[in-house]
Amino acid sequence: MNNDLLESIKNLTEKEISLSEVCRLLELGGYEVLGLLRELRKEGINIGIQKKDDDIYLFNHGERELNKDNSYQFYTDERNEFKFVAISDTRLGSKYQQLTILNDIYLKAFEMGFRNVILCGNISEGLFPVDNAYSDTNFLADSLEQVDYITQYFPYIEGMRTYFITGTRDEKHLKRNKINIGKRISDIRKDMIYLGHTSCNVMIDKVNMLVFSPKLEKTYTVSYRPQQQVDSFRSEDKPDILLYGGLLQMEKMTYRSVKCISVPSVCATTKEMSDKRYSNTVGAWYITVTTDKYGNLLSIRAIDSVYYKTNKDDYTKRKVLKITK
Repeated sequence: MNNDLLESIKNLTEKEISLSEVCRLLELGGYEVLGLLRELRKEGINIGIQKKDDDIYLFNHGERELNKDNSYQFYTDERNEFKFVAISDTRLGSKYQQLTILNDIYLKAFEMGFRNVILCGNISEGLFPVDNAYSDTNFLADSLEQVDYITQYFPYIEGMRTYFITGTRDEKHLKRNKINIGKRISDIRKDMIYLGHTSCNVMIDKVNMLVFSPKLEKTYTVSYRPQQQVDSFRSEDKPDILLYGGLLQMEKMTYRSVKCISVPSVCATTKEMSDKRYSNTVGAWYITVTTDKYGNLLSIRAIDSVYYKTNKDDYTKRKVLKITK
């Protein structure tokens, strides 16, 4: 397959363009172009196709996953328990990242017998335009640099796995460079499983846990966003557990019979957070879900772990946590 032609189609479809115009510019037939589109899809590049005005129009969505319902299945152990650590907003690539605290969370989790971590969005800081007031708060200003850094420095302990969704910060890589950072990370680090963008329905036996990172910004009322999310569910669609990231807060409550857990960040308070007067709790939840003999939710126990002091300029202390047997 001609790689130059594939690259040409990717470039031509950066903005919406008709199939007939692509055929004219590349001097190819319609079926030849559609064949090239199939090859691009195999590479993970989604070219949208829409028929209008007696022609077919194409648009390059990059590595964005289109109309995909994400789900993942876990099973409890012989004691009908499933244990995991919940974290969010590691914001790697920011000068305010806290890799030392992140490593500490993984070490403590391993020592306590936890082997699964669920990260609720914003694994990276994302990108700022060069003229943005916060552009100098990133020490990694390129999508591929952030992918390389995360795959190299994110904690690795043999036997532990990290399951993660991407959030609004990570989405900036898609918008700017059409790069799905979650998929790129998961392709390189087999212990890091990408669950999808902004949400995933995680099943623990028959327990439905929605892992969610909102597009809406946080509010001054801590419980408002989780309540708003639960209110949007029809009764038959309510999850048993709502694991809510992206709000930089730590809270648990029950609302409309849904166990709601807001997951804190693993990042110091950034200049942007300060300017917006956002409070920022740093820490993790150590969670144990217990099911009955039928696989339904019996109980959920969540132990909070808060870090009241963050480390200044921690991004300059690049310590790799890598433990193998």
